[in-house]
Amino acid sequence: MNSLIKSYGKGLTALFIGLAALWIVLLIVLPQFSMIERAFTYEDRGGAAATLALEIDRAYEEVFQINTSLEELDAEKDAVNVGEAIAKPQDGASSLNPFATPEPSTSGGASGLNPFAEESPAPSNDATGLNPFAEPSGNDTTGLNPFGAPSSGGATSATRTIAEIEAEVEPLLARKGELEAKIATLEAEEKATSESVGLDTSYSLKNFTMMSSIHFQIFLATIAYALCVTILAFIMCYPVAYAVATTTSRNKLAILMIGLLIPYAINELLRIFSWIMILEKQGILNGLLDLLGIINLEAGEGFRFVASNGAVFTVMVYAYVLFMVFPIYNTIDTLDKNQIEAARDLGASTWRIHWRVVLPHAKPGIAVGAIMTFMLSAGSIAVPSAVGRGLHPDWFSQVIYRRFFEADSWNQGAAYSLVLLVACIVFILFNMWVFRVGIRDIAK
Repeated sequence: MNSLIKSYGKGLTALFIGLAALWIVLLIVLPQFSMIERAFTYEDRGGAAATLALEIDRAYEEVFQINTSLEELDAEKDAVNVGEAIAKPQDGASSLNPFATPEPSTSGGASGLNPFAEESPAPSNDATGLNPFAEPSGNDTTGLNPFGAPSSGGATSATRTIAEIEAEVEPLLARKGELEAKIATLEAEEKATSESVGLDTSYSLKNFTMMSSIHFQIFLATIAYALCVTILAFIMCYPVAYAVATTTSRNKLAILMIGLLIPYAINELLRIFSWIMILEKQGILNGLLDLLGIINLEAGEGFRFVASNGAVFTVMVYAYVLFMVFPIYNTIDTLDKNQIEAARDLGASTWRIHWRVVLPHAKPGIAVGAIMTFMLSAGSIAVPSAVGRGLHPDWFSQVIYRRFFEADSWNQGAAYSLVLLVACIVFILFNMWVFRVGIRDIAK
């Protein structure tokens, strides 16, 4: 606090602390309290008012579908009307006959230069002569129907006539009227009963105890999946972090850092979809295997890499690699490199140097990287949903999403979220115990 006051003065320090407190209250404390309250609030949706609300919602949904169908039929009717307007008699193909009448045809109809020609079997108003088999019709301007029957207005060229469309509209309007009357009756009944009968809300543990066995298995599997992603990320990131921290060339360091940071200038969703294009059955990886002659894509061969959790793990490691590599790099960078040289001079192997010198010093960074990677993986919704959707086992984050936005059960979704949050907190404490680090060590 004193250092902040010395650096920025009392006014800016007070403003900074006030904004930080406001951020903590509005974005962390209040949402958490709301989630906890919802998690322990059980809603009994079996009451009369709940049943009425469900019936009203279904009726409104059906009305919406009917309105959509009516709009489509109106558009189809307008298209038929426009077609009839275009198909009206044009007084000959070239309009050069000032005495022509909208009679069925003139001979040939090609030039309209014979104002006194009698009717002949030739098609009327056929400017191109492309319809040699059409029967005489009054308004066939295109001649594209070689087997057309006589018509007026060109309605037969449409898929359906206006009469057929109106015949379909009438029952829809009747059903819409019935639904609107039903909605009015149900809403009146709901208004009369909502004061005495409604959703029975009470504080209870039912939102937790009602978790199905399948959801509980998905929860346990998600914890195991997140652990796998964390371990894979550490295996990949530790050598990179060590190489970056121990390099003596500033140019190499700059190249390595740029190589790590440039891909993350792209939106996360674009990076995820780029991996989908690599791992799909017709993707880049299968294309490479086809080029090497291992598979034959033209014969339908190919591997569906996105149909497994391995693909999800791969994309997650790539998506969250920076959250593992930079904490480890920061701690290794503070290591006195003379210790590594001394251990090497004393005959220690590379493995022993890492096990006895580097890893003990990097424990705070490893702990921070593991915590961040685990929490991001366990709570990720974009990667499991986008990568091979429906082709791999569900993650608990997907179950939570469906509780909120598909099952419309926010209280149970809040309970599931609280369970996942508690699991992440337990992992943090366990991680700190394993690496023997405290809050101060992590803060460094």
